[in-house]
Amino acid sequence: MAIRVTDFAANLRGGGARPNIFEVFCGSAPKIGGTQELTKMSYLCKSASLPASEVTRIAVPYRGRSVYVAGVRQFEETWNTTVINDTDFKIRRAMESWQNAIHSHEGNIGETDISRYSTDITVTQLHHVDGKGLRTYKFKHAWPSSVAAIELAADSNDAIEEFEIQWAYSWWTVVQPQNPSGRDGEASQITTS
Repeated sequence: MAIRVTDFAANLRGGGARPNIFEVFCGSAPKIGGTQELTKMSYLCKSASLPASEVTRIAVPYRGRSVYVAGVRQFEETWNTTVINDTDFKIRRAMESWQNAIHSHEGNIGETDISRYSTDITVTQLHHVDGKGLRTYKFKHAWPSSVAAIELAADSNDAIEEFEIQWAYSWWTVVQPQNPSGRDGEASQITTS
């Protein structure tokens, strides 16, 4: 059977999803109060990813061969975002304060209740034509486990600072796509059978 370019084009719905059209929405960081510091994340998040999905396999040996049965769902240990740093350092300061609330630098004490130091974060793939959400992933109980260094150099003339945030989370789920900035309220969960 001959494959025609027109057949391919007819099956590429919407011209394909574009990796540069996305939005990350971070809920309120519990211990730093309010969402003002984190609302900029929707604008200054330079890169993120849609999460991987894995169900482990269990090898059951049988007469010299292995039969593989489904194991348990596993989630990656972290999820990474890269953020552009502006001159008010709001996102950077928020992340440092958040981590300090989890475990302080000087006092060597911190919060132990996950509901008090974590929040939900969403990443939404947006449509390149109308900007509406195509698919949204929600990371549950997320918190910044690592805030990367910002490299400074005298010869970095034509660059804007950026840094990576490594998020720990408990699990992710797919939710109804949101319009940009999650302004439609809480997304409802999709259930599949």
